[in-house]
Amino acid sequence: MVTQIKTEKFYSPEEYLSLEIDSEEKHEYINGAIISMTGGTPNHNKIAGNLYAELNLALKGQPYQILITN
Repeated sequence: MVTQIKTEKFYSPEEYLSLEIDSEEKHEYINGAIISMTGGTPNHNKIAGNLYAELNLALKGQPYQILITN
């Protein structure tokens, strides 16, 4: 996975949370740095959730297990 640091500026936890509320993509906050996360958009989460639900129902009673991860 490739990550990008938003800037080299140090962000406080409060600044990060304020920016994250309106962001189209999701980020991690690590030691003052804001780093982009893959698959963090609302559309991605809806698609993944819907696919999980459909597969879970389709395979009910089968010897399979559906797992989801980002």
